[in-house]
Parts: sequence; C-alpha cells; structure tokens
Amino acid sequence: MKKALITFVLVFIPGIISFAQESKIAFGYGAEMNINTEYGVGGGATLSFDVNMLQQLATGARISLNGDPHYNGILELAVMGRWYFSSFHKGFFMQGNLGLSMISLKDKYSFCEILAGVHGGYRLPFKEFFYVEPYLRVGYPFIFGIGVVAGIRR
Repeated sequence: MKKALITFVLVFIPGIISFAQESKIAFGYGAEMNINTEYGVGGGATLSFDVNMLQQLATGARISLNGDPHYNGILELAVMGRWYFSSFHKGFFMQGNLGLSMISLKDKYSFCEILAGVHGGYRLPFKEFFYVEPYLRVGYPFIFGIGVVAGIRR
C-alpha cells in the first residue's frame, strides 16, 4: 500500500500538475494540395481538433474537403493520434489517421473507402495561443498530401 501511494505521489501528481499548466486543446484550419483523385493533383481545406493527453501525446479529429478541376469531390473524416518528439506539444510530430473517405466522382458514382495514413509535420507556436503547422501525409486512398494549418491553442 505504501509503495502504491509513494508511486502515485512521485509520478502521477507531478504529471497532472505539468499537464494543467500547458495548453490542452488546439483547433486549426488549413489548406492542402494532394493526389486524392484519379485525375491527379487537387486541393482542399482541412479542419483539425486535438486534445493533449500526456506531455508528448495528443488525440483528436480531422475533417477535410478536397476536389480537383474535373469536379470530383472527397470528404475525409478521421480520428488521429499524434506523438510529439519533443515535449509540450510543439516541434516535430508523427500522426496516425484512421477514418472514412467519401468519394464522389462527377461522371460515375459515389462510394466510401477506409482512410488510413501517416501524417508528419512541425508545430511552430507563436506567442501563447497561436500556431502554424506545415505537414506532409501519405496513405490510402489519398496517396500524398502537403499543406499547412494555422490555429489556436487553449
């Protein structure tokens, strides 16, 4: 019983205190160029939301709407888990995405695909509440994407 109490006091309480002193939630909006349709390069907009769980771990959701010059459209809904290589949710990160990609082809039909991918980038904080985040992602069905997100941390 004493060991459990000592472990709790020495490990968990300092972790909770450091977690309480930093920004916990981030919301961002961005633009992306990607290879997301059968016609090649397209572009789109993305919204992201994440919550800091531990000093280096965040989890959240990502919504993206993409298209191409041939009027094909893709809506992506994904959950994500993110690992920061430095602490306090800034600097380089690696993110895994898993979700659903709803594809609507102009001359054909609409269908859904499972979305899975890896997302890497760099979160650059400005002041206490703002950030900019350039990123690169690869996966299925979008193949490749590069973009930037700007947002608010609270």
